[in-house]
Amino acid sequence: MKQTMLLLVTGMLFLTVSAQTKEVKKPVTAGTTKKVVKDSTRVVKPASLGGSLFIKSYKSYASLAGLNTDDWQYPTIPGINFKFITGLTPHIDFVSTLGGSLSEYKKSNASFYFEKNNRSTLKPMVDLDVLFSFKFNTDKKRLVPYFKAGLGGSVYNLNLVLPYGPILGGGLQLNAGKGLFFYSQLIARNGVEDKAKPNFDYSIGVTWALKKKEIKKIEAPIPIEAPIALDKDNDGIVDSLDKCPSVAGIKKYLGCPIPDTDNDGVNDEEDSCKNVAGLIRYHGCPIPDTDKDGLNDEDDSCKLVAGTLKYHGCPIPDTDKDGVNDEEDACPNEAGIPSNKGCPEIQAKMNELAKSVYFSAGSSVISPKSFPILEEVAAIMQRYPKFRVEIEGHTDNVGNPIINKKMSQKRADALKAFFLSKGIDANRLYAIGYGLEKPVSTNKTPAGRALNRRVELKAKY
Repeated sequence: MKQTMLLLVTGMLFLTVSAQTKEVKKPVTAGTTKKVVKDSTRVVKPASLGGSLFIKSYKSYASLAGLNTDDWQYPTIPGINFKFITGLTPHIDFVSTLGGSLSEYKKSNASFYFEKNNRSTLKPMVDLDVLFSFKFNTDKKRLVPYFKAGLGGSVYNLNLVLPYGPILGGGLQLNAGKGLFFYSQLIARNGVEDKAKPNFDYSIGVTWALKKKEIKKIEAPIPIEAPIALDKDNDGIVDSLDKCPSVAGIKKYLGCPIPDTDNDGVNDEEDSCKNVAGLIRYHGCPIPDTDKDGLNDEDDSCKLVAGTLKYHGCPIPDTDKDGVNDEEDACPNEAGIPSNKGCPEIQAKMNELAKSVYFSAGSSVISPKSFPILEEVAAIMQRYPKFRVEIEGHTDNVGNPIINKKMSQKRADALKAFFLSKGIDANRLYAIGYGLEKPVSTNKTPAGRALNRRVELKAKY
């Protein structure tokens, strides 16, 4: 396995170096061409210092390798390291790291492992790795993935050396500018000996450059015969100076046509809305929406008043002109008030009629002289079908309160039965007897008691 890893690293190194040493040829203006021996975009990372936080996981590596981890106590160890980086080529960096952490190891059967039930003192572990970073892009790029390979070792408790190799991994580099780089990486440290337990090392960190270093470009001009000036699109601008050599244009736009930024068929010099597609008849602007209701003026029947799509750009109508629109008006064809959902005020009329409702003495039988009054109430309910009626029965304090309350309920129920007989929906009727609980006058005088013996008809919306 180690031989395979070594071949993989050698192959990647060869491919990376090969990719960098290719010559680049760039054509220039008539009369010369330049052979670029070294690309001017190649930047070698300068000497840099940095640090990172890491988490060392033995158990995840062992689990992946199928090792027994039942007796491991601290399978994941946090730590900190310091690093030095310098570029060797634009695609290869040399990296050395010095890290430290606290952990607990115990020797058993010529190997080291974490013991689950032992709480002995944690001891220092120092790591020193030497790596090469093979980058898939140069440091000019914002994000650069990379592959790492190298060797290293750890010293536990200052008296036990643990060699590691090969060390393999990869990560992502973020160029923050001005020589500042952030890193996130995962590497696998493979032990050379049994006592050096393999582990995964995940870290995030930062480095900053001590100075900037670039490879200067070296150009060797080679004189050639000047070509014949061509103008393929016959716009009077030779192809070497024409930004659009295949399309006729004008000098103002370097041989290109007048641009149409919003691609609406109206060029920018005639377009009043260059960045928004529009129509020729509106000088390149969209169809206007004068009242800003989301419906353009060509489809809006009320261009100057904001409305809705349902009403072709007009507001919701108010047929009876009572200030309550038809969609919220329970009586859209008859003016009313907002508190009654657009229906007329009828409570005063209901109160007046209720004063003329009588019953036979000591019973819940409706007096015949009350029938015309109740017929009028039923007619109002049929005319305005959107409101409900709460029928309340009330008594004075003469007699037994329990009997009085039962009597008030029976009288309310009698009125409800009358309205049901007139075709009023039961869902619109609610009968309740309060007895003497809600007097409107004193019960100390005959006149006051007469006022307290009553029924009330309350319209509810």
